[in-house]
Amino acid sequence: MKNSKIDFDVFIIGAGPGGSIAGKIAVENGYKTCIIEKDVIGDNGRYKACGGAIAWELIEEIDYPEDKISRTFESLELHHVDGIRFSKKGKGVTIWRNTFDKFLSDMAIDCGAILKESEPLIGIEKTDSFYRISTKKGNYIVKYIIASDGATSTTLKLLGWPYFKKENLILTITKEMKTSKEFINKMLGNDAVHAFFGIKSLIPIGYAWLFPKAETITVGWGNQINLVKNSREEFKKFENLPFVKNALQDSKLSIFKSHLIPVGLRPKLYEDNVFAVGDAGGIVDPISGKGIPYAMMSGQIAIETIKTCENRDKLDKLGIYYEKNLDKKFLRVLKAKRIARDQIFQNDENLKRFLSLWEKYRSSEIIMRRLL
Repeated sequence: MKNSKIDFDVFIIGAGPGGSIAGKIAVENGYKTCIIEKDVIGDNGRYKACGGAIAWELIEEIDYPEDKISRTFESLELHHVDGIRFSKKGKGVTIWRNTFDKFLSDMAIDCGAILKESEPLIGIEKTDSFYRISTKKGNYIVKYIIASDGATSTTLKLLGWPYFKKENLILTITKEMKTSKEFINKMLGNDAVHAFFGIKSLIPIGYAWLFPKAETITVGWGNQINLVKNSREEFKKFENLPFVKNALQDSKLSIFKSHLIPVGLRPKLYEDNVFAVGDAGGIVDPISGKGIPYAMMSGQIAIETIKTCENRDKLDKLGIYYEKNLDKKFLRVLKAKRIARDQIFQNDENLKRFLSLWEKYRSSEIIMRRLL
C-alpha cells in the first residue's frame, strides 16, 4: 500500500543500465519512481570508460536502433602473448556507453520515471520504515532504494555496507584512440574484436583488449588491483606488443580514464529495503568482466522482487527472495565462475586450456559442465 508521506516509492541512485531498467520496470508496476544521476547526461549522454562490446541477443531484446551501433562483429579474437590465437565465433556489436545509457534512461523517462541529473547523493537517514535522502538539490522521503551507482557506490558507503575484497576488484585503464575506419578494417578486420592474455608476461589476473568502433579503437587493460604495481608501466607493456603497436600507429588519443570493475560479489546485496544492483553489488562476470546485461537483469529482478513480496505480504523476505531470484537467473553461475577464475589464472597452461575451450563453448558452459 502506498503511503502519502513519501515522495517516491522507488528511489534509484545511478542512471546506468541497471538503474534505468529498474526505473522502467518500477513505473510499469505502478511505483512512483525517481532516478538521480550525479553527472550531467544532456542530449548525448555522459562518457563512461567501457569496451562497449555487447551480444547481439541483447541488442535485439531491447530493440536498440541500428544507427546507434558503432560496429558489428562476428568473432572475438583471443590472443595469448605466446603467439597462440583462438577465434570465438558469435555476433555482437560495439557501442558507446553514453549513447547506450541515454537510450535506456530515455526508455525509463518515456514510461514515467522522473530523472534528476547533475544531482549527487550526499546523505541517507533511516526514519521508521522510510529513508530520508539528501542531495545537493533537495530532500526526499522514499521507501525502497536501488543502489546502481557502481563499484564505489556512494549509496552503500553512506549506509556503511562492507566493501569488496581487494581480490574482487579489477583496475582498468581505457584509452579512446581516434583513427580511420579504413585503417581499423585493415589492421583489426572489419568484423572482429580482440582480447589479449598472458599471466607471466602481460597481466597476472585479467586481460587487455582492442575493441574497434566506427573510427575509434577502445584500448583497455585490466588487472586485479592488489597485483598492480605500476599501472602505467604495465599498460605500456600491452601497448608495445607488436600487434597492438601496429594497430595504434598514427592514432590520436581522445580520452584516457581509469575505472574499477568488481569481479566478485559484495558481501551483501540487500538490507532494509536497499538493493545493490549491477556493479554496486559486484554482479559482474568474474572472468570476462561483462556487466551490462547483469546490471539490467538485476535492476529488473530487484523491482519484481518488491512487487512479489508486497503481493504476498512477505516484505520481511525481500532479501531472501532477491538473492533467490538472482540465483535462478544467473547468480549461481557467476559464483561458480568466481571460483573457477582462480584456477584459470593459476598459470598460463590453465589459461590457454580455458581459451581453447572458450573458442568452442560459452564460458558458463565450460564452468558448469566442468570441462576445464
